[in-house]
Amino acid sequence: MSRYVAQYFLKCDICLCTKVQHCLLVGELQPLPIPEECWDAVSIDFITELFKSGGYDTIMVVVDSIGKRAHFIEAVTTITGSPNLYLRHVWKLHGLP
Repeated sequence: MSRYVAQYFLKCDICLCTKVQHCLLVGELQPLPIPEECWDAVSIDFITELFKSGGYDTIMVVVDSIGKRAHFIEAVTTITGSPNLYLRHVWKLHGLP
């Protein structure tokens, strides 16, 4: 009988697609540290493949993790100096050391 059950499960499409998790459950999530000041922790993303406008076709988006303020900086797709853009448009604007 067990041989027939095993053969059935080996040929069943639903059984072949459904898999059981064989790893242990992860423990509790650890919270991320809270930054002390605004602009200590930022996220940077690029919106690309836009229509050219004024020679730019990309937008660099910089968002502060605490205040949720955003800076939208025009750039080009072949950008190689994103740290320079960040320093020029965000760092100096907020007077960061």
